[in-house]
Amino acid sequence: MRKGWQWFLWAMLVFLLVGGGVYAGQDQKVVGLVVRFPDGQVYTEVVAVPADATVADVLEQSTLPVTLTTTAWGPALCSIRDVGCPAEDCFCDPNNFWAFYIQEDDRWVPAPVGVGGYTPADKEVVGFAWSGFDANYNPTVQPPFLTFTQIAGPFEIPEPTTLALLGTGAAALAGYVRRRRAA
Repeated sequence: MRKGWQWFLWAMLVFLLVGGGVYAGQDQKVVGLVVRFPDGQVYTEVVAVPADATVADVLEQSTLPVTLTTTAWGPALCSIRDVGCPAEDCFCDPNNFWAFYIQEDDRWVPAPVGVGGYTPADKEVVGFAWSGFDANYNPTVQPPFLTFTQIAGPFEIPEPTTLALLGTGAAALAGYVRRRRAA
């Protein structure tokens, strides 16, 4: 019985050294996502992605169903949660589109590039709104302005290594309690 417990501890140590090293070697960031739908509903999410991820990558890693298509100038956002157009006809609606915003000086600014051309920083917030456009082709609808802290809360999002360590500690504690009760 004692030998089985020692084997478990050694296995957990190897997992932490190997698995933790894999996670630690990956540069990750978290990006806030704010989406305003045509009915006024607002969706927010914090998305963990690699450090070099673009907004297109953030959208694909989010829990929202999104449709992107590849164009000559990069990925284009066709629909979010079935609002918009299919990939085969991404620009089917001549009056509306998914307006893409970045935050600048406590306000939304229409992004100067598409979703594949912008790489957000760690804890940056990007926004989308199903919008029409004015005579100068500027979007007419914005998502509500929310900071990263408003989306994620005041706590920090733990990195994968911390989560693995916490899970391993919990499993070891549960195994210890189980062994003590069986004895």
